[in-house]
Amino acid sequence: MRYYAVQLTSLTREGEALGWVIASQPDARLSEEGSGPLYSHSVPDERMDTSVPDEGRDTGASNREMDTSAPDEGMDRSGPGSGRQPEGQEAPDQAMPRELRVPGGIPGERVIVAVEEAPRRLGRRKKRKRRPPRISIVQVLEPSPWRVEAPCPHFGACGGCQFQHIDYARQLEIKREMVAELLRSEGGFAEPQVLPTLACEVPWRYRNHMRFSVNREGQVGLTERGSHRVIALNECPIAHESINGALKVLSETPQPRPQVVVRCGTHTGQLLLQPAPTSEVREQLAAAGFAVCEESMEEELAGARFRIRPSSFFQTNTAQAEQMAALVLRNLEISPQMTIADAYCGVGTFALLLAPHARRVIGIEESASAVRDALWNVRDAPNVQIIQGKTEVVLPTLAETIDGLVLDPPRQGCQRPVLDALVERQIPRVVYVSCDPATLARDLRYLCQTTAAYQLAQAQPLDMFPQTAHVETVVCLYRKQA
Repeated sequence: MRYYAVQLTSLTREGEALGWVIASQPDARLSEEGSGPLYSHSVPDERMDTSVPDEGRDTGASNREMDTSAPDEGMDRSGPGSGRQPEGQEAPDQAMPRELRVPGGIPGERVIVAVEEAPRRLGRRKKRKRRPPRISIVQVLEPSPWRVEAPCPHFGACGGCQFQHIDYARQLEIKREMVAELLRSEGGFAEPQVLPTLACEVPWRYRNHMRFSVNREGQVGLTERGSHRVIALNECPIAHESINGALKVLSETPQPRPQVVVRCGTHTGQLLLQPAPTSEVREQLAAAGFAVCEESMEEELAGARFRIRPSSFFQTNTAQAEQMAALVLRNLEISPQMTIADAYCGVGTFALLLAPHARRVIGIEESASAVRDALWNVRDAPNVQIIQGKTEVVLPTLAETIDGLVLDPPRQGCQRPVLDALVERQIPRVVYVSCDPATLARDLRYLCQTTAAYQLAQAQPLDMFPQTAHVETVVCLYRKQA
C-alpha cells in the first residue's frame, strides 16, 4: 500500500476527480481518524459492466477529462490532462504516478489517497494484464465547501452513483459546465447558450427502473466498481420506494442468477419483474400492497398512459421526463398544420404527446418490442403512424415533407445518414434530446459547423439522474436560411 498527497483539479466525464500527485505520504503521518478509506475505487476493467443501467443504452463515448471546477476555486481550467503542473507545486518524483483518478473527490480539494496494487489474476492463459490499482481517499486535508455526507453506506464501492458527496446545487452547476465545455471543445461553438440545469425537485428515490445483479448465493444487489462482486442490498437511495419495497422482499429468499429487473409505475403503482417472480415471491409482494403485472405494466406521463414491456425503453425518471416532454413541445412550436417526425420513438412517448398539437406524427423505432408497445399506446391517436426500422434507413426515404423533428438517439448519438438526411431535407426545426453530451457535441459540430445547415439556438441540461455524472440535454436547432 502506497500513500500520496494529491491536489484535485478536474473531473472526468464519469465523475471521478483527476488530480496531481504532490508528494509521497508515509502512512505514519496519517491521523488516527483518517486511517480507513472514505471512498475506494478500482479503475474498471473495460470488459466489465459495472454501472447501474440507466436505460439499457450503450455508453458509447470514450473517457476524457472534464474541468468542472468553479472559476473562483483557482484551478487550472485546462485540467491535468494538459500536462501543466498546478502553480506553486513541485513536480513529483519520477517513481511516483504523475496524476490519479480519485473517486469521491471534488476539484479544489487536497486529499491523501491510498494506492493498492491488485494481485495478478491466475489462469490458464499465459498473458494476463495486471488489474488496475485500487485507489481510495483516506483523508481530506482541504475539503471543498460543496462536500456533504453521502447518505448511502455503499457510496464509492457501488458503481451506481458518483456525486452523492457533492451538494446538489453544485451538481447542477457541474452538469451545466460539462455540457458547455463539450460544446466548446468538441462542438466548435465559441459561446454556446447553455441554460442552467433543470433540477429534479426530489433528487432521491426517483428511478423507476433498476437492474440488479444476483450472486452465487442468490443475493440481490449492485455490482462493485471494477469487479464482478455483488454488493447485497435491501435498499438503494436513488431507487423509487416501490422498487425498494420489492427489493426487501427479494432479499429475503435466494433469487435466480444472473439478474433481476424491477420496473414500477410511479403514477400507477404497478410493478413488473423479470424474470417473473415465483408464486411465493408474488404472494409476498401482493401482501405488501404491490400490483404485480405479468408481461407488461402501465405508467402515466403528462396525462397520457403508456404500456411498457421489460425490454422496452422508457425514461427512468418520470417526473423529469414530464419536464423533458414540455421542453420538446415548447421548442418545436407546433401548429395544427405541421407534420412531425419522432425518430428513435421508443414506446411512442413523444409521438403520443405531440399528436393533439400536429396534423400528423410519424414515429420511427427499430425495436420490435418497443413498436408493439408504441402501437398500443397510440391506438386512439389516428394521426400517428409508427414505422418499424432504423432511423438511418427510414428517415431519408420518407416521402412527405417534415416540418419538425424530434431526435432522441441512444448514447452513441446519430448515425451519419441521419445527419445527412437532416441537411438534405432541410427540416426547419429540430429538437435533439441527448443522454450523452459528448456525442451530442460531435453531431452538432457536423450539423452546425461542418455543413453549416443548422444554427444552435440553445441547450437545456436536464438532471434526469441526480447523484450521478449523467446529464440529459435538450437542444433546439433552426435551419439556416440560404
